[in-house]
Amino acid sequence: MAKNSYAVFGMGAFGTKLAVSLAQSGSTVLICDRNAARIDELKDKVSDAVIADSTNEEVIRELNVDKFDAVILGMSNYFESQVLTLTLLKQCGAKKVIIKSKSAIQEKILYRLGADEVIQPELDVASRLARKLSMANITDIFEFKGSAIADVVVPPAIENIPLKELDLRGRYNITILLKYTPDGLNVCSIGPDTMLKAGDQLTVFGDQKSIIELFQR
Repeated sequence: MAKNSYAVFGMGAFGTKLAVSLAQSGSTVLICDRNAARIDELKDKVSDAVIADSTNEEVIRELNVDKFDAVILGMSNYFESQVLTLTLLKQCGAKKVIIKSKSAIQEKILYRLGADEVIQPELDVASRLARKLSMANITDIFEFKGSAIADVVVPPAIENIPLKELDLRGRYNITILLKYTPDGLNVCSIGPDTMLKAGDQLTVFGDQKSIIELFQR
């Protein structure tokens, strides 16, 4: 199966973490930044590295940006550069452009200029933390194509009942993906006769509303 390929422009903290993580997952990753020292530091961690100014039309054309599955712009401290780079990327046929934004106003402008996706990482992290703090039995939750994957702690209301009787999938549209030992380090086997104990740790998948209602009892 062919690898996914990405180009990441702007090697700040966000761009660096994203590029290295994508490369570690097996994707083909090109990075681009004007800072030679940053590129030299990261060049061995990705597939290709270029010292260049992304607001230069010749640079964008030479990179053949239409070959990447997505191009990600991480230089949110330089909004003018983002706008110029986005414009050039779209002119040169980039399939998908994802941009890191610092404000709602910037987000609106970037979408109007053709960005395919605009993200505000600080707001996303704040929202996740707020949900985590407000949901005592749900240690983490991620939205996933209309559903959710969550790490949860079993409440007393559903302990000591065999899973076949709980019928989580049929009654709540929730599937248990993993069950952990009390220390949370090892995965336990589960079956129809498995009975959950209050405090058990699970990873579940299903309807987000149902997950919150069931495990917040």
